[in-house]
Amino acid sequence: MTLWQKWVTANPVFRYHFWGQTKLMVRRPLWQVMLLCVPFVVIYFWLVNQTVQHGLPFLSVGLECLALWLVAPLMSHALFAMEFEKATWDMLILTRLTAGQIVMGKFLSRLALLMILVIFLAPLTLIGAFKDFQTVAPVGILRWFAETQFVVLSWAVLLTSFTLWLSYWLKRGMVAAAVAFAGQVFVLFILPVLWGLFLALFAMAGQRYIDPFAFEPLSEGWLKYGWMFDPRLAIWAYNPALAIIGVFVFATERGAEKPFLWGTWQGIVYLLISALIIALLTRAVAKATRKPI
Repeated sequence: MTLWQKWVTANPVFRYHFWGQTKLMVRRPLWQVMLLCVPFVVIYFWLVNQTVQHGLPFLSVGLECLALWLVAPLMSHALFAMEFEKATWDMLILTRLTAGQIVMGKFLSRLALLMILVIFLAPLTLIGAFKDFQTVAPVGILRWFAETQFVVLSWAVLLTSFTLWLSYWLKRGMVAAAVAFAGQVFVLFILPVLWGLFLALFAMAGQRYIDPFAFEPLSEGWLKYGWMFDPRLAIWAYNPALAIIGVFVFATERGAEKPFLWGTWQGIVYLLISALIIALLTRAVAKATRKPI
């Protein structure tokens, strides 16, 4: 049995969380389904119309980030917590499922839902880019689009894995969601500001100040190829919001000064951290339940 069969096609945990819960949501009175879906359909086609007419790719990216980065914790915060809250965890571990099937079934079901959102939102960004980036070659537009989507999606994957890990250890869905959202706000907004203030105070002592929005230090000497290992830039360079801003700036204004692997390396790091979290979670579940991985 391949891993795809073990974790997806032959995994009842994946089928339940992906198909079963979706059916439960759909099996509601028609008026409730229409009340939920019609506004989203109207807003989506309005966004398509605005994108075709005016472009605004950076606005489309912002909407995609807002949707994915908000939905990812909301979809994952109760996956393990509800097993403990509804007392179904003991029934689950008595099955013949391995720890890997339990963890990956829950995790991959949420990644599949994220991909569905990407399928709807990503075309808006691409259409807007071709409409707005008049001075950029088509190859450059496609490269900007690929790098941007990679950062957006990989950060959403990291959020999903981290929230899933919190759901298992905290055993309370609302607490896991609150911690995930608070942590994301801190990393995306508060930490970069605090780091900037620290460097500003450091510059007052005679050291050179680094401007995260000018991206000038990233194009000087060895930093063009070693920025990913520079601790001074880590808080900003590995911030997904600033990474996306950088991809936009380098694609439209300062392409010749683009750092080596900017926009790709961040996504790789996010996915590696996510894989580590899932591996540690699987090991913890295997140890607690005495199930094979």
